[in-house]
Amino acid sequence: MQRKSLWGSYIALPPRTRMLLGLGGMAFATFGMFASDYIEQQRPASSSETEEMQQLSPVVVVDHVDKSS
Repeated sequence: MQRKSLWGSYIALPPRTRMLLGLGGMAFATFGMFASDYIEQQRPASSSETEEMQQLSPVVVVDHVDKSS
């Protein structure tokens, strides 16, 4: 017997099971977004954490041409 790939195993599942897996993944992602927003409201970032994040990923304008001139 030949081993199936992950995609082949997924396709072999009944359509209802694939649908439930997809819906479960979407529900898990939605819950995670709401939970992270709730946690962020309960414990906002301190000023040192904010500065650290700005140092790790600064916002840089790469190509900016002033349109007024």
